[in-house]
Formats: sequence, C-alpha cells, structure tokens
Amino acid sequence: MIPRAEVPSTLAAGSADGEATSPADDALHAELLARLSEPEVQLLGADILVLSPTPTAPTDQGNRKRIYAVCKELQRRGARIHFVFYPQEWWFDFLPDDLVREMASQWDSFHLLPATRHTYTKPEGADYHIDEWWDDSIRDYLQWLFKRNRFDAFIVNYAYMSKAFEYAPANTLKILDTHDKFTGRRQLLADNGIAPEFFYTTADQEAIALNRAQLVWAIKDEEAEFYRSISNTPCITMPHIEPETRVARVRQPKDEGKLVIGMLGSGNVINVNNARAFVKAAMPIIARRGAPIVIRFVGAMCRRLPDLEGMDGVELLGPVDTTDEFYRDVDLVIVPLAFSTGLKIKAVEAFATGMPLVAMGHALEGIPTRHPWHQCQTMEEVAEVCCDVAFDRAQLDGLTESTTSTYALVRAQAKVAFDDTLHRLTHYPTVVMTVDRSFFELDSPYREHVFQTVNLMRHLSQVVLYFDQPLPANQNALFEAFHGMSTHCKVAVAPGLEAPKGRSLGLSSVQASLKDVLAAYGRATLWVTRLCAEMLHLPKQPARLPLFVRLDILRMFQPSVLGGDAVAKLTAQFQEVTLIDCHPLAPPVKAAEHARVVNVPFWRWRPWLLNNDDGPHRVLLLARDDQVELADVLADALDRFHPDWAPAQVVVGDLAQAGPTSMGVYARARLHAGTMLGRFGLLRPLPIAVLDLTGDAPDFEVFRETLRRAQVPVIQPPQGVDSLEPPTLWQLADFVMSLGRNLASFTAQAQKDEKSRYGGDAGWNYIWKSVSVKNVLW
Repeated sequence: MIPRAEVPSTLAAGSADGEATSPADDALHAELLARLSEPEVQLLGADILVLSPTPTAPTDQGNRKRIYAVCKELQRRGARIHFVFYPQEWWFDFLPDDLVREMASQWDSFHLLPATRHTYTKPEGADYHIDEWWDDSIRDYLQWLFKRNRFDAFIVNYAYMSKAFEYAPANTLKILDTHDKFTGRRQLLADNGIAPEFFYTTADQEAIALNRAQLVWAIKDEEAEFYRSISNTPCITMPHIEPETRVARVRQPKDEGKLVIGMLGSGNVINVNNARAFVKAAMPIIARRGAPIVIRFVGAMCRRLPDLEGMDGVELLGPVDTTDEFYRDVDLVIVPLAFSTGLKIKAVEAFATGMPLVAMGHALEGIPTRHPWHQCQTMEEVAEVCCDVAFDRAQLDGLTESTTSTYALVRAQAKVAFDDTLHRLTHYPTVVMTVDRSFFELDSPYREHVFQTVNLMRHLSQVVLYFDQPLPANQNALFEAFHGMSTHCKVAVAPGLEAPKGRSLGLSSVQASLKDVLAAYGRATLWVTRLCAEMLHLPKQPARLPLFVRLDILRMFQPSVLGGDAVAKLTAQFQEVTLIDCHPLAPPVKAAEHARVVNVPFWRWRPWLLNNDDGPHRVLLLARDDQVELADVLADALDRFHPDWAPAQVVVGDLAQAGPTSMGVYARARLHAGTMLGRFGLLRPLPIAVLDLTGDAPDFEVFRETLRRAQVPVIQPPQGVDSLEPPTLWQLADFVMSLGRNLASFTAQAQKDEKSRYGGDAGWNYIWKSVSVKNVLW
C-alpha cells in the first residue's frame, strides 16, 4: 500500500474512533434526540399564506427544495398551504405550463402573480436597498387576498420580499424565511474573485426586513446570531430537513476498482468556483498517492465547467431527473465548499439518504455533525481523506453510521423549530363561540348580536364559530351569513355535519368535535350562545380555558336548559366561569358555586336592523301574560284618543307560557306573542314610544334594550295602574290623553338615557378586560 500523507491529528482520530465530540456536545445532542420522542405540535385547519419568488417544481435546486419541504411539513401537521408565486426566476421569458400545473396540485390553493418588472437589475448604489426588487403587483394582489381571507400565518421567502408584510393584518403571524444572509454578500464574493450576483445588501437594510416580521427563520445558528445583533425581532434557527430516503449504491462495471466521489450542485457561481478549486487542489494529491479515485460532478453546474471536460479522473454527468440517480452512482459524497452562504441543502439531502460524506467544516455550518471528517479545514484535507478511504473501504461504514446519527440530530433540530413556530400559532388567543342555527336567518337580531360580539373579540383574538346543527344547503345563505367575517373568523363544524358538497362556506372551515377544537388552541376562551350536547360530556378543562355563558340568549333559544342541570354540568367542568345576563333581576340559574354572574347589555351598539325608522306613528305596549286584558283596554284607549296614529300593538310573553285566561284573546290582531327574537319585526318601523306595563320584567329586557338603543322612550305608566276598576280607568284615560303632548319631552329624555346607559359600553368593557387579561397578544 502506498503510505498515506500526513493528516491532522483530529482527522486521523476520526478515522480510528469514528466520532470525536465533547461532553457538552454529547449532552446537547442527547437533549435534542430526546425531543424526537415528544408529541408534535399539530395544527387544526390552520391557513398559511406563503409568498415565494421561487417555484416548488421542479425541486432541482436547494432553495426550491427548502420551500417545498417547509410547506409539506406544515401540511403534514394539519395546515392548509395557500401558495402565492411571483415568477421572478422565469419572469417574462417563459412560464412552463406543466410546472405551474404541478405547483397548483401541490398546495391547497395556488396564486400566480404577474411580474411587471425585471428584478435582476444592477443596484442603484454599491448594494441593493431592501425593496429594490419589489413589484407593486404583489401589493395589489395581497391586499385583495387579505380582504377576503383569514390567514393564521404569512411566510415570506427572502428578505427582499419583506415589504409584503406591510399588507398583512395584525392577527396574522408574519414569518420571514431568510434562506441566506445578504449583508456583506458582495464583499464575500469579491474576496473570492467572483463578480456580484443575485441579491446583496447592508446590515441596516437587512434589519428593515427583519423588523417587518414577527418571527424570523434563520437557516443556521451562525446567521441567527447575526440577525439577533441587528434586530429585536424573535429569531429561531429553522434548519432544512429532507425526508429520509435511503439509497443503495449500484456499482457500474466502469467503476470497479475505483472509489467514486461525487458532488451534486446547481449552476450558481459559488458551486462552480468551488468545484473547479477542488479539482485543482485534489488532482495532484490523488496522483501523488496513486489513489484509485474518480471525481464525478452532477447537476446544472456541469454546464459551467467546460474546462474540466475530458480531464482524466473527472466526470461531468450533467443534470439528472432525480437525485437518487446521483447517490446510487457514487461511493462517497463530497461537499468541498471553502465559502458560501446559507445552509447547504445538498449536504442535508446526503445525510437523509444515508450516504457517507466528507465535507469542509464551512459547508456543514448549522448541521450538528459528530464526525471529524465532516470538519475538514481545506480542500487538500478533503482530498487526503478521500485517498485514505480509497485504500481502506471499511472506513465507509463509520462514515455511514455517522450520517445516520447526524440525520437524527437534524430531524430533532427541525422538530424543535417547527414546534416552536406552531406553538406561536396554536397559542394565539382564540375565542371559540358556539352558535345557534338562527345565525343563518335573514334580518336575525341573533346574527347581529354575534356580529357585534365578534367585532369586539377580533381585536383581542381570532374567533372560531362552532356549529353543531346542520348548515343551510343554500350557498347564498352561507355567503350572506359570513359576509365580512372572513378576515377574522373561522368555522368549525361538528363531525357528521357537512357543508354542501363541493361548495365553499365562504370562509375557512374545519370539521372537528368541540373537544378537539378547544384542545387545538393553547389559549382559548369558550363563549356559549348555544349549549351543545357535547358540552355536557367534556373532560375537566384546564385552568387556562375560561368559560363565558350568555344566559339571556339561552333563555331565548333553549329555555329548557336553564330549568335543569345542564348549566350546572357545563360550569362544573371549568375552573373559571362567567355567566352573562342582560338584566340584574333575571331569574337565577343552577350553576357551579364558583360561577360569577355579570350584567352585560345584549348589544354593543345600535343594531343595524333599527336603521329604518320611517313610518306612521305607532305605540307598543309590553305586557305580562296576566296583563293581556289591561293592555288590550289601554290599546283601545290609545286608538280612540289618537286616531291619527297607527293602531297600538301589544307584545306579550311566550304563547307556550300564557295562562288559560289570556289564551282566548291572542287571536286579536293587535296582540303579538312568540319568542323574543321573533318580536323584532315589530320594530320596523320604529314605534314612537313604548308603554311598559311589566314593571321592568327581565323577560323583556333584550326587547326593551333594543328600543332604548334606538332612543325610543320606554314609559312606565303611573304606579298602581294594574286593574280595570273605575279609578284606574280614569287614571289611564288621563295618561293616554297626555301622551301626545308630552311625547317630545319623553323623547328628549330617552336620548339622554340612551347615552347615560350605553354611551360607555357599560358591561362590554368588563368583557373586554376579562378576555384580554386571559389572552394577551404575542
């Protein structure tokens, strides 16, 4: 055997011992590997918008593989990927339809933007300004998208596209995937005799890009440290990870007796120059030692290496259809990069295949390597190691084992980074609101109430509307109901309930149980406007999940649940419970002892259904079931003394609760019974006044509040007017006759009362504080 050349002691130790690591490294690696066994953070139908100037088909370049791998991992964890492609690489020259169709099939939705300018132009100064490659067509499309959709996160690829963040709403997590550090890149290339190419800028300009984001992904630790030095935006290392695809070596007859070392690379100038430099450094060493080695280059870089064509011991195979073709045709992968930027995707890919690998230390920055032959200092050292392996093929086994352990560490790094990122999404403050099917009724006060509640909550959190009843089959009904809610709401539908086949709900949706929806968000609030059957069988909820129950709404839609143990069973499952009613004298409800009751108005502001107030003068009377006869007499008096007004109308309690005495008079045209929400048709047009005979009874509070919001005077008759005896009738006559001449003063007082009662959103401020204390934004 020809004696080996002198090799640094660290490399020699590597050939004998296989791996050389410090105790600190061992502890760190053990901690990383332990994270692999922990449950992954999963997403429940999260919608993630991705902006990329780079295509994801074909995946024949490192940056394309990186973007594709990140998006596929997010999909695997439950997200929907909405891919916005700005064809910077293809621009106007050509737009391959087959690749566009392939990209459209990869993602949940695909958006192709127009390129209205050429971006690969020379900088205005020595370096590019951060927005010098920006195209306003991106702005226009993003503004359109964000007005119509709710996205949980927005991932922008490359710092020079970061202006896109300016058009994303506050409730979308803005993630910048940097790929490469562009600061100092021009000087790096110049120092290695390469003319500037692609994008390069200065630290102050790159900091602008980082500051626009809420989370920065660096592709390796070294770049993360730099980003933290120029910006306060949180930055984590998101390494590249490839799926494990073991490739078996298939030796060709021409390779017998030779060690085939191979380098795979795209046609960028950094790969080309490093490949040429390696041949120049390695060939004399291989010749001197007489090592049976063939250097095989594969990929687009071969087209830019015509000077190596035909050189003895060097093969240029050019691009391949799949990278497997490269890996099965080499014995040893080499990554001889003396300089570069970013993470070496080709190195991560090699580890994923299980191939033995020798590299320069710079080439594997950001990868937790354990073998000293992954840390060669010069190209000459790489060549010496390859010669050693050529004479002792058994050393390939140790390198292969090191590849396996390194790949496990890279997987662990990536898992930690994804878990960290997705934790930010799943812990975004979220209000889960259970909603009744009446939400889909036209001109529904209930729907208006839901809208107003959502408009409060959306400033603090995202809102998920949960339905456990069949959705309307009519597509128009769905779109109309959710109109204007798509940018800050999602819909969850109970299992077994499906939207119309092949039709959209009009906003982002997922099918899941209430239990799964609550578990999907780390900082959730449950807001109940409908008591679903599943609620009574939930497991004990964690302390972080507060419960709010609108008793006034349950009283309208599900009165039976308030008379039994349902609310008690529900509230027993939560440690923090707030029961909301709109009237301090509302009848008590059986609930857990720790539940607190607060009084909050039904409306946050005047509902839109009251905007039509043109019509004849008309008076409404509110009456309990036992006051029907009295109300009828009073209405007759109003009609007699004020013939120029429209006939008076009487609003009474629910028909189902009416006593036998009053049942017979419900047929009269002026009497209106039924559910409270069903009575709102009486408010269009608005009455000029309301006579409240009920003594401020809680059952009428929502109706009464609605009138007061519209500044309609709600007038209490004289005290003691509760019978039809002659003295009372005379009092009533005086009261009715004076109503017309006193109406102006009643109306003026109603305007003052409305401002004093609701001007400061009394009650809703309490809700705001309660929810925001529990769910603070990032």
